[in-house]
Amino acid sequence: MWVDSDNPETERVPDYEEKIRADQSIGGFIHLCLVRCLREDRTLLASNNFIKDVLGEDYVKPVTDKIEDIYAESRPGDPVLYLLSTGADPTDTI
Repeated sequence: MWVDSDNPETERVPDYEEKIRADQSIGGFIHLCLVRCLREDRTLLASNNFIKDVLGEDYVKPVTDKIEDIYAESRPGDPVLYLLSTGADPTDTI
């Protein structure tokens, strides 16, 4: 069953796939909403797929700027803020 799948964000929706694909402007969003309603744990992955389909690959790639480049662009008195994801440790590069 679709809800029991290990990756429902990439699965076809039984009985509704034709309706979802019929309207290209909102079909992906409907699929995202279904994943959100039925498998909340997979919403982030479904959102990434939706953003990639609508806006392009560049919007879901992680930002990997080098600390040296950020330092070169910074100015005294302006704070530099790093947003780290779980498990990220930039200690070696600082």
